[in-house]
Amino acid sequence: MASESDLQEMFQYFRIQKLLNEEAKCLDDWRLQDWLSLYTEDASYYVPPTDIAAAEADPTKHLYYIADNRGRMEERVTRLEKKTCHAEFPRSKVQHVVSNIVVNDSLENGRLSVSASFVIYRSKNGSTDMFMGSYLYELADIEGQLRICKKACSLALDGLRPQAKISIIL
Repeated sequence: MASESDLQEMFQYFRIQKLLNEEAKCLDDWRLQDWLSLYTEDASYYVPPTDIAAAEADPTKHLYYIADNRGRMEERVTRLEKKTCHAEFPRSKVQHVVSNIVVNDSLENGRLSVSASFVIYRSKNGSTDMFMGSYLYELADIEGQLRICKKACSLALDGLRPQAKISIIL
């Protein structure tokens, strides 16, 4: 029989899995405003360079592919929703696959550190690209709802060839 702490741990894992799956579904369906609503007001979204170990990369010292605060995330969503966003009009077909979810620790500020693996398929103009790597999240419980405070997407690629660019949200 499962103990009370085991049940709480399973419930917490379920909540985390549900949030990460909802985020992936929002991105796959191009519901970018809904995606943004999963983040806190002080959120950040990072994609560090592939030529530096993700644990060593620092956006104040290295050139990141993406280093967004909440305001820049909102600008990114606005830009991607416009027909004048030539890189994504017509929109790519995307499929986010999230797996290997691990709850790492509770952080000092009451947030949770969570990691996961990802594979993202993007199909556009007769070609399909694949992005793969790992996510590192900081999550917070805000009024009974888990929200994303920070997301770092470490690409397990040597570089962005043949993809050449990141025009989608990873």
